[in-house]
Amino acid sequence: MNTKHALSKVAVVAGAAGALGVVAVAAPAQAATAQPAAARTTVYVETNAAAANEIVAYHGDGSLVGRYPTGGAGNGGGLGSQGAVTVADGGRTLYAVNAGSDTVSAFAVERSGALRLLGSTATGSTPISVAVAGDRVYVLGQNTVTAYRRFEGSLFRIGQQPLSAGAAGAAQVAVTPDRSALLVTEKGSSTIDLFALDYFGAPRPAVRNPSAGKTPFGFAFGRGGTAVVSNVGAGAGASSASGYQVRYGALRNTAAALPDGQTAACWVAVGADGRVAYVENAGSGTVSTYAVGGDGSLRLLDATAAAPGGHVGDAAVSGGGLWILDNAGGRIDDVALAADGTPGAVSVTATGLPASAAGLAAVTR
Repeated sequence: MNTKHALSKVAVVAGAAGALGVVAVAAPAQAATAQPAAARTTVYVETNAAAANEIVAYHGDGSLVGRYPTGGAGNGGGLGSQGAVTVADGGRTLYAVNAGSDTVSAFAVERSGALRLLGSTATGSTPISVAVAGDRVYVLGQNTVTAYRRFEGSLFRIGQQPLSAGAAGAAQVAVTPDRSALLVTEKGSSTIDLFALDYFGAPRPAVRNPSAGKTPFGFAFGRGGTAVVSNVGAGAGASSASGYQVRYGALRNTAAALPDGQTAACWVAVGADGRVAYVENAGSGTVSTYAVGGDGSLRLLDATAAAPGGHVGDAAVSGGGLWILDNAGGRIDDVALAADGTPGAVSVTATGLPASAAGLAAVTR
């Protein structure tokens, strides 16, 4: 691990990808020199196994924390989404989707990083992404987004809205930083849906907005509440990222599709200060960095800021590093980050993951 890992407070982040199988996590040689900050980070992924889904947790130094059954089933294949595993409450609660059994599981996160199952709730509609704001939980299915009130691990439905007619190809749901609305990316229709939230936190009917780039996928919020959205594009070298802000109840495109010359940009993570966005290009095995302006503008910093190789997917920034799920290599990579957010050395944190591991969240204490 790189010596630039540092920590002064709890940091929590999450992201998502697609997966299968039973996980055996191995600690490579690099783990022996891990710095304390990385050792205080716990990373979570789900197996998405069709027989019985599990959350696999391990410390940032590569040591296994444990495997925790969700009580549900995965779909045995890729989810094609971001946000399949999400942490809330300052890293004290974790939610995970069970796409095969149409449920969402809630866990309490112990200080050691271990998990304790609180319960599972039937959601229907093949859940693929989950977002949390206060005591409200939002679950994205293939054709719907549903709002729940949470209480002691159980979810109670308070509202639901449909996505676009036909094959929407939903990818992610997230709550805007001011908690006034939901954003949902639709790959199939190349639209970004804005759902205003009512007094109770239930979504109102969608306002559909054409995406600035083709096939919007994952996103994360940066400075000024800017949603940095990845655009897969139409082929090799055609990926890009766009910026959006919600103003006066409307979604405003603040940065047109800014190309990075890479292939299959899918997942996005943003640094703690919101100034740097990390776009994972699954087809290129690279990470592109963008500067995020408070006005919603984007500026490409480095198209190949890091090159872990393989099929880079879900990512999360925590404990001074960018943690990336590599489906093709069956591993988790840790990209050291400088104080200004610039990526540095890449270390292998854990190996032995299945090629279809889904969702990634990280908590540093």
